[in-house]
Amino acid sequence: MDHTLGSFWGLLWTLTPLCLPPQGVHGFFPNFWSRAMAFAWGSVTHQDMTEEAVLSVTLRLFTEMPHPEGKRIREEDFEDRTLLADDIFAAFFGPKLSAKRFRGALAQVANANAAMDFLNTTRDDPVLHFDSELIHSANAWLLQARKEVLQAVRSEQYGIAREKLGQLLHTLQDFYSHSNWVELGHRHIHPHLLKPGREIKSIAEADIHTCSSCSFWTCEGNLLESLAAKGLLTTGYYGTKPEKPKGKCSHGGKFDDSRHRDPYGGINKDSSSVFFSPHHYLHSEAAALAQEASTHFLETLWREIGNKQLMRLLDISPATGLSFVVDTTGSMGEEINAAKSQARKIIDSRRGTLQEPDFYLLVPFNDPDFGPMLKTSDPRKFWEFLDTIHPLGGKDEPEMCLSALELALQNSPPYSEIFVFTDASAKDAHLKNSVEALIQEQKCKVTFLITEDPSRTRVKRETLAPDRFNLYINLAHSSGGQIIFTNNENIRRVTEIIGESSISSVTLFYHQKGASFSLGGSPKRMRRQATKQEVLPFWIDSLVNKVVMTIQGAVWAFAIQDPTGSTQNSASDRGPLAEIQSIGGIYRVLLSSPVRAGEWTLRLHSKGNYSVHIQGQSTLDFLHYFAVQVDGRHPGLLKMESSPIEGVPAFLVVTATGLSRPDSGSVELQAVNLAGKTGSLGELRLQRDPNKTDLFVAELPPSLLVNGSFSVILRGVDGEGRKVERAAPQVATVAGSLLELSRDTPVFPGKPVSIAWKLTNPGPLKQYDLKASSVPRLPVNISSSRLQLGLNETAAGQITLHIPGAAAPGSVVTITLQASSLHPAEEPAFAHIHLLVMPPSPVHNLSLPFCNLSRADGSCGPSQPRCHTRHWTATLRIWDEAGVSSVQAGGGVVVPHQADGLAESVSYTSDCCLQEATLVVTNRLGEKYRCRVEAPLEVSGKVVAMLPDVPSKGVAAVITNRWWVLVALLVSCLAL
Repeated sequence: MDHTLGSFWGLLWTLTPLCLPPQGVHGFFPNFWSRAMAFAWGSVTHQDMTEEAVLSVTLRLFTEMPHPEGKRIREEDFEDRTLLADDIFAAFFGPKLSAKRFRGALAQVANANAAMDFLNTTRDDPVLHFDSELIHSANAWLLQARKEVLQAVRSEQYGIAREKLGQLLHTLQDFYSHSNWVELGHRHIHPHLLKPGREIKSIAEADIHTCSSCSFWTCEGNLLESLAAKGLLTTGYYGTKPEKPKGKCSHGGKFDDSRHRDPYGGINKDSSSVFFSPHHYLHSEAAALAQEASTHFLETLWREIGNKQLMRLLDISPATGLSFVVDTTGSMGEEINAAKSQARKIIDSRRGTLQEPDFYLLVPFNDPDFGPMLKTSDPRKFWEFLDTIHPLGGKDEPEMCLSALELALQNSPPYSEIFVFTDASAKDAHLKNSVEALIQEQKCKVTFLITEDPSRTRVKRETLAPDRFNLYINLAHSSGGQIIFTNNENIRRVTEIIGESSISSVTLFYHQKGASFSLGGSPKRMRRQATKQEVLPFWIDSLVNKVVMTIQGAVWAFAIQDPTGSTQNSASDRGPLAEIQSIGGIYRVLLSSPVRAGEWTLRLHSKGNYSVHIQGQSTLDFLHYFAVQVDGRHPGLLKMESSPIEGVPAFLVVTATGLSRPDSGSVELQAVNLAGKTGSLGELRLQRDPNKTDLFVAELPPSLLVNGSFSVILRGVDGEGRKVERAAPQVATVAGSLLELSRDTPVFPGKPVSIAWKLTNPGPLKQYDLKASSVPRLPVNISSSRLQLGLNETAAGQITLHIPGAAAPGSVVTITLQASSLHPAEEPAFAHIHLLVMPPSPVHNLSLPFCNLSRADGSCGPSQPRCHTRHWTATLRIWDEAGVSSVQAGGGVVVPHQADGLAESVSYTSDCCLQEATLVVTNRLGEKYRCRVEAPLEVSGKVVAMLPDVPSKGVAAVITNRWWVLVALLVSCLAL
């Protein structure tokens, strides 16, 4: 079955933009797919600007950093060249090391940036896109986001920092597209934007008209000349939330409803398309400034955090971290000593080199405890903690292995390798699905090193099931790691695989016969039993070296054959093809370099179950994610945080690494194959993005996305027409439901937290059970624990908890939500969200939020029998450094608010039956305070304006009464 995108792309090229479904754009186009959907092939996207800024700063970092081998990197060597991540990485680290982690971090920042245009909680928020003249609030949000990036970096929570960095860059970039900064004649970035201690002034206030109507798609000259004369900033309004005031500019574009409200037209410079951007003729200038601003911010961030932390933020390292999950029960003495020995070797041999791990993680476990976890970038601190780990009492099975592994996965960077040492089965097997979900989310490999204690097996033979390690086998396979069975005598030699582990390794072949297998028996004893020969062909391409084969289980002999027909059997420790090591029933085969490209053959003589794992080193590899096409206001491809959903159309986005290296420049990538348990589910033709040489996309028909799991295999040919294959290490699982979590305000010690959840059922009627939990364990409440959803129905709600007052700034609370389908029964869906605890904001009286009555209309008498026929309106101006998020009256009624220069204004209207009201204002930090308003009273022909009440909650409560008395006296005088 061959699915191609040819007809799809042909249709895109021939259709006109007027035939597109209703959709619109906020900000520059999100990512590469937006260009195809909008036919704006020359447009610069958020993805383009973000990647270019990161690469520019990385190159500058490499030119200033001392190289361990004395190499010198020069910026002029990259002049007049398109900056490519692989090229910059290879210039510093050499051509043989993979840039996969760096590319993954770059993608995480870019995807977080693009998601601002897609997610329900961010896509329509005018503050996050510099819309609706909320310039002051948008800059306040940028400054808060900057604090969160810095806090996450200093707390070594780099994944959270990358997500927030992508969001920050999106909002920063939108300023130059949505404001009139470029139209004012500026050809440099705004000097005060995103600068702590600086304030953006000269903002058009609510009563200042900014635009005239435009009758054509191109709206040149529709900004009023008075703005340029006074140097006033404005931004366009989008849609109806908030409603565009009279005389103000629209965002504009084909799908912006506000453009039909006088004045007509718009001012956005999001794209080069006349249909989407009324000021399309200034797109290049706006994009250039947006990219310059992004680069400037990254450089400023770099100078503040230093070289090492910038490298860790961007995962600029060829080496993976060192992550151990260690069983500490009494029988684990040899295993713990082996782990210590291998850790010491790695620390000592790699310190100060390019291969030095950039983080160290350790999670001990036993029964009934696990933890505490240590994660550090300091090898000395890691070694001191590891050296305190000793075997404790207790030798009984099972142990809390999966709880410890789950904690390690939650705190490991993407593409990490985690090594689990144990000799016992899992007591917490119910966490299997949660662990698998984290493995897929983090793209981590998990390798189990299992030692079986013969004395314990003899004593409790009747209670220890032979298949008790099948859970570990399945987890290792689904993660792309290994499971190695050994014994105390050989554990030290086996742990050498940890030192060999490298991010440059790629999986070439994996085969497993049977689920249950452990230590291999004596070869001589197995020969006397009936054996079976099996033939396993595997392919090694021309871009692979350092190939290692691991064979274990009931195998007593084997032979390998290279593409020329030369053979070597397991009896020869050293031969022309390989060095063969036998370690207590485990065979490790190291193929001789250079490895001959072509089809190899492995012939095995086995009696029972076994496994074969073959990996090699290569810079040619790939990253991938699943995405859905978004056709709403923000066209593009949204990266799914979950697995693909059964029956829902999706795309597979592939980023190839190493394509630009000299030894792989002639590789042509052609297709991806989805390999299920029973064979191929289908081969999908890859379509390359015209603007990028290493970015590909393939459409996944819904018919392929059925319940089950599959592997993603990338296929192509080298310069001589020979096949090249790469398999993604992790197995993808199709989910039956879509579960999402979101949070839009910072988290502070001692404060309540609310997290929004959404569950979508794309299939037939289902009954769900919802469970929420947190790490560390805190009381967690969920709005609904049982619900029923029909076809394509969605439910939403809240998860609430209280952050302890003693929570340390920089600590992280991880929330996990599990949605289990009770009827029909299916694998549960999982969603995770990581909450970074921020330090409380310092309070300064003069900068606290407060509201002030600026205008009162209408009046009410003390007693009116027909009160519903008369109305009054109170207009307030609200100053809040963090920006106003919402204003509500009694009963949760939303009161509209709009920008008014450096403040925001709120107009509350009521009839005279209700002559006072309390407005609850929530700022962008989630803090609440009250403003009380009263109807003006008509007494003896005079109208007396009533004053707002003193804020009584949140930080505003500390404003002194004397300050409010002065404000009250001043307003009273003005009213009289």
